[in-house]
Amino acid sequence: MQPLSRHNAAEYHELARQVGELRQRLAAVEHKLAIHGFHEDAEDEELLPGLVLPHMGDTAATTTAIGTSLLGLALAYLLRALTENGTLSVGAGVGLGLVYALAWLIWAARTPATETMPVCLRSLTSGLILAPLLWEASVRFQAISAWQTAGLLVFFSAFGLGISWRKSLNVVALISSVAGLLLASALILRTHDLIPYSTALLGLAVAVEASACLEHYLGERWIVAVVADLAILLTTFAAAQPAGSLPSYPVLPLGQVLALQIALTVIYLASTFVRTLGRGFNITAFEIAQCVAAAVIGSWGAITIAHGHPAAALTVGGFWSLCGVACYVVSFFFLERHAGKDRNFLTYSTFGLALALAGSSLLLNAAWLVILWSSLAVFFVQAGGGSGRMTLKVHSGVYAVLALFSSGLAVTAASLFFSSEAHPDSLAQHYPAWIAAAACVLAYALFLRTPLPPALSKLGSRLYAAAALLLSASALWSIAGAAAMAIAPLCRLLSSANAPRDFCPTLLTTALIGTAVLAAFTAIRSHSREPRWFAWLFTGLASYKLLFQDFHQANTFAMVLSLLIYGCALIGLPRILRRERQTPQGFRA
Repeated sequence: MQPLSRHNAAEYHELARQVGELRQRLAAVEHKLAIHGFHEDAEDEELLPGLVLPHMGDTAATTTAIGTSLLGLALAYLLRALTENGTLSVGAGVGLGLVYALAWLIWAARTPATETMPVCLRSLTSGLILAPLLWEASVRFQAISAWQTAGLLVFFSAFGLGISWRKSLNVVALISSVAGLLLASALILRTHDLIPYSTALLGLAVAVEASACLEHYLGERWIVAVVADLAILLTTFAAAQPAGSLPSYPVLPLGQVLALQIALTVIYLASTFVRTLGRGFNITAFEIAQCVAAAVIGSWGAITIAHGHPAAALTVGGFWSLCGVACYVVSFFFLERHAGKDRNFLTYSTFGLALALAGSSLLLNAAWLVILWSSLAVFFVQAGGGSGRMTLKVHSGVYAVLALFSSGLAVTAASLFFSSEAHPDSLAQHYPAWIAAAACVLAYALFLRTPLPPALSKLGSRLYAAAALLLSASALWSIAGAAAMAIAPLCRLLSSANAPRDFCPTLLTTALIGTAVLAAFTAIRSHSREPRWFAWLFTGLASYKLLFQDFHQANTFAMVLSLLIYGCALIGLPRILRRERQTPQGFRA
């Protein structure tokens, strides 16, 4: 029996479906009438024994699709031959070739989505037609300019993204966009004409991100982003070189390079804003990484091509500061109201912290930076209040620690305690250090006075613990450092009066022991775990100092005094902390 032709297969499938439904209805009637035996034996027989349905095998379909694609490429080479021998002008050949490539792309988009291999091969044929066409028209014949080539690349890739929309044919979108990416990258490396083809890559990034904002073609966004990042990095590097050092590259106008850097940043920040704020999607790992990469490339590039000019640093710093404020406003006044958006909230608030730090570092000198960060540490812990969001308090701890280090107090205190040659007398009157110390202590005091929310999530408990650790560490080290800075002028006074300085190590050891005792009493009053840990930590630091500094520097009487103070601390601290353990309230989260 001859196999069925392809156009009749659908009719036979419909006939088989109708016979199957008729059989099911007959079986239901027999069941109601208690009739058995006739159809049960034929359960496994063929529905239509004499009917042979055709099956177009994968090999046959693939072979047919490959043959069709080869014929299409042959016609494209015919157009090339006609253009080379002058039968067609270069402009006409390029125009016909572009229309021909788009026709294959349309054919791929109109193919049923179930026919994966034909869709893939037809899309690939379109790319293989377009890429050599534009390469030879631009590089070999120089019939079109670099900007025209860049525009055609963007048009082709955007066209592929658009026509793949209706059937969600990601393979069409992927091949059209990758064809544009590869050709633009190859033209950059061949011609060294960076501005037009970097612009084309950014145009393709706009098309892909616009598609992603509509929840289409998400998986391959990173390919476009990586190539665009590398193109802008290469453009920035070439623009930053001295004139004439790269003879094969054309002169790059700094304004155009700056515009590309800004465009890269704006494209991905805008896409992330639209997807997370406008469409309500959770932010993805790609968007976090790419926003950071675009921000770093944009800021570094702007400062690099300006050769570190203060105006560039101020401009970038002001822009990032405004972005940081915007991220804080979005996270705490918009995202906080939406349940289930913790990832977006944490991401935007973290961006706000990072951008505020980066922007203020570029705008302010060291002293004003300490004042700003100290003020923010106090403000944020107060703004956090008793709300369920612990993020502000964590940020307060970060600002406090950074203020402590930027003021020099953290490092100065360590050198005073553990270096026998450190006498930074000028820092005793260094007001940023005292401002940072006061802010750290005040922030921790406000944190302890804030009542713990009645119910905290697992994430909220972790954030609370992180805030408590940062604020307690900065406050206690500020107290120890301030005590050491106050002792330093006394040691200088003893030295100028020809009095013995052997008691200076003892005084510094006493400062560490006193900080440990203060931490223990703080643990009693606040029922917190962190001061208890720091009480033992400062005791350990005092032990190290006693063994490796006091024994070598102090005289016998000073050593007796150091050992007496240290021994009393070892006796008293466990008793103090035992009282804290016996409190009915227990530890705070």
